[in-house]
Amino acid sequence: MAEALARLGHRTVFGLLGSGNFKLVQHLVDRCDGRCVWVRHESAAVTAAAAYAQITGRVGVASVHQGPGVTNTLTSLTHAVRERAPVLLLAPEVARGRRLNQSLDLSALAATAGAGFEPPVDVARAAERAVHERRPIVLGLPIDVQEQEAAAVEPEVPLDTPRANPSAADVAAVADLVTSRERPLILAGRGAVLADARAVLEALGDRIGALYATSLVANGLFAGNPLSLGVCGGFASKLAERVVQEADLVLAFGASLNQWTTMHGTLIAGATVVHCDTDAAAIGQDRVALVGDAAATAEALLGELERRGHRAQGFRAGAVEQEVRSYRAADDYDEVHADGLLDPRSLAVALDRSLPAERTVVYDGGHFHWFPTPYLSVPDAAGFVAAQGFQAVGLGLGTAIGAAVARPERPVLLLIGDGGTMMALGELDALVGQRLPVVVAVFNDGAYGAEVHHFGPMGLPTDLVTFGDRDFAAVARGLGARAATIRATEELAVAVDAWLAEREGPLVLDCKVNPGVAAERLAEAFKGGA
Repeated sequence: MAEALARLGHRTVFGLLGSGNFKLVQHLVDRCDGRCVWVRHESAAVTAAAAYAQITGRVGVASVHQGPGVTNTLTSLTHAVRERAPVLLLAPEVARGRRLNQSLDLSALAATAGAGFEPPVDVARAAERAVHERRPIVLGLPIDVQEQEAAAVEPEVPLDTPRANPSAADVAAVADLVTSRERPLILAGRGAVLADARAVLEALGDRIGALYATSLVANGLFAGNPLSLGVCGGFASKLAERVVQEADLVLAFGASLNQWTTMHGTLIAGATVVHCDTDAAAIGQDRVALVGDAAATAEALLGELERRGHRAQGFRAGAVEQEVRSYRAADDYDEVHADGLLDPRSLAVALDRSLPAERTVVYDGGHFHWFPTPYLSVPDAAGFVAAQGFQAVGLGLGTAIGAAVARPERPVLLLIGDGGTMMALGELDALVGQRLPVVVAVFNDGAYGAEVHHFGPMGLPTDLVTFGDRDFAAVARGLGARAATIRATEELAVAVDAWLAEREGPLVLDCKVNPGVAAERLAEAFKGGA
């Protein structure tokens, strides 16, 4: 099985070893030129593999122990499903026919998370399913099966999936809409990233005078384009929130248009929405459907408009274009000053200025994550990974491990709260022990800030979610990491500059943020029963 993985090109595995997976992973490392990136908790193995898959475009492989080793992955496995990450989870099982403490129904667990399940017959099939279904596949590996002899079989090379082309009639109907509207917006999501659609979407935008925006998970797709509004939705800049509402036509390519991207529909309520997706079932009934691959569909629409000789200034005819070109989110907020405490927005601005432009930005979940997006640039869509598919807290450190392995030439910037850091503290040791170049910026407000700012205004006590200050820098140094306590942006620049001179191993920044600064859009997170 290890040799089959190697022949398929899957030589990097993220894992925590036990009796159920020790021999397999050791064989991959010793005999197949493989690499095992170790973690301290099984959850991190799956999030690391998911990040690796998102950044590289290849299958991410995770390996854990049987029984509790597998159940420890349930949250991160569900996260990977929601992120549509092609992950192969090598999941040992107790020997067939035995009923032991660690016996488990793997297929049922996989189904609970939304993952696929594959028995240990064909490693290549499991990996291919992960790619084509764009979700994790749990590969069951009974220990007695692992010990059996098996003939080496050359895995078949997976076939490329042909692009789904839209119907000519649908393209013509959308072209009619384009020619009748004055303020078009092109909104791209993960499907546009997977289709490598940036160039054709920009060409389409130039022809019709559109502005550009992305969903959060596609952040960076239009990096460097002066007519990009950045992320659309709850993580948007103030300019993007206002301008998106002025659009009279939204051409959405490969974006789910969920409540986060549309702010519960309010941002696009005044526009005709054309929704392009490969899955017709994913398109809302109140939208104009355009079924097809994002790149192929944009090419077809561009070709139809060229055939008609249509060209328009659209959004680019007035003052909006210059406003978008000159806008700087860093100048568009009122800093809240407090002695020895940082405004989280100013912290994000300082991080943006201190780190090289070529970087990978990773988000954990928490109150802090509503602040940074408008102020942090990313170099491309592969330079941003939001560990928020399941809205879990504590998956950021594992995600940062995968990001650092996927693109070792880029420093990783992990944004994480004190709550998320505490949940996955052991992964700081994984960063140190493997000398991974990650800047861990802990937004430390000494509390679960989302709960404080949500329930406090209701008059409810928040002492059970307020914990006080903790010295994460001291903990990090105890594990062997470079670390600094940050109470002013000048201190941050000094610490990052010193780390960049060597860029070896992690830098942990214990950033003391002002707990009194509440995210304006926090209420969105609690709408709809959340």
